Amino acid sequence: MNKILRITPAIFLLFGLSACLSEPLSRNCVRVLFLIFFAALWTKNFSLRDLVPYSKILLLMTMFFAWMIFSYILGGMNVPLNHHSIEWIIFSHDMLIFLLIGLMIRHEKILAGILTALGLSLMIDNIFIFLQAAQDLERPLTFLHGAIMQSTLLYVILLPPLLIMALRKNIDLPRKIFDIIIFLASLAACIMINTRGAWLDLAIVLPFILAYRFKSRKKFLAAIIILVTMAGIFLAASPKTFQRLQTVATVSSEQSVTERFLMWHSALNMIADKPLTGVGFGNYESAYREIYILDEAKEHFQGHAHNIYLQLWAETGLPGLILFCALFGYILFWSWRRAEKIYGRMLFTATLDLMLYSLTDYTFAAFSAMRVYWLLFGVCVAGIKFEERKNFSV
Repeated sequence: MNKILRITPAIFLLFGLSACLSEPLSRNCVRVLFLIFFAALWTKNFSLRDLVPYSKILLLMTMFFAWMIFSYILGGMNVPLNHHSIEWIIFSHDMLIFLLIGLMIRHEKILAGILTALGLSLMIDNIFIFLQAAQDLERPLTFLHGAIMQSTLLYVILLPPLLIMALRKNIDLPRKIFDIIIFLASLAACIMINTRGAWLDLAIVLPFILAYRFKSRKKFLAAIIILVTMAGIFLAASPKTFQRLQTVATVSSEQSVTERFLMWHSALNMIADKPLTGVGFGNYESAYREIYILDEAKEHFQGHAHNIYLQLWAETGLPGLILFCALFGYILFWSWRRAEKIYGRMLFTATLDLMLYSLTDYTFAAFSAMRVYWLLFGVCVAGIKFEERKNFSV
């Protein structure tokens, strides 16, 4: 068993390298790691006592997941097997990736290797997006394909940690250049994906990172000017992106935005009818199309509310919303208390950006991108564990 455990760092590195490029490969890496973990647990290489430092976050995850299952049963289990809610239940084990990293990685250098592999993975996506933009494609996608939300969410999750890494002190020059290049290329790619919600979220979170990093007002303003200048250059480099930017002033009159307001109105109507139990996990789509769709709506085949908070409340009732907010609120609180550590800042800002973007999309439906979040979560939790040692708990 010890020999098998020695190969786990290589599997983690392959996971990081494939996370932004291949959904099947990254998914199978996770499955192999879980098999090794359970085998190690069976052979007593790990014990249940090793889970004690993770007891609080595990409890919140268990309560949240248990309510999703209960809500699904309460709603009549009417969802077909190919529905995104059923897929969410199937892929929800990704939330436990942090346990694999925390218990199976014994050296902090492996965490740095995973982050480097993840950065290289995203860099390949960046190049792919640049090639699509050069062909005048309006909404480029990453190699993960799927909905545009999948591609956007990758950058929403990873850009804040990439900026924090690019601003690190006391690192060698080649690594500094590497981090800066990946951040700038990823910022350019995110802009060229043309998701306005992500632009707005990042316009909040990235300056927040700069303000935390540069205590001097002059340095902060200089950093903001550089960031805005680079963003402006990337906007000008893509005609489709520049056209998209010009629509921001008139965004309220666009059909896609009007449709979202109508969907949110419909979700609020579901909440008003069943505030405590909701319509049942997975039943939003059928309830929306058959009962709650408004007469003004033109897009009759929407599968989610484009807002994770309204969707969870509408589907799973107030307990589901409270448990979701408690889970991610705890992650924000826990990581903010450790913001003096680089891993704490990375986790806090990635989670904050994810929560902001969730106001305009049902992010849990982007399984591959959320797997990247849980990978980053695990790396950051393990990094803090290495620094705190005896006093570690999450």
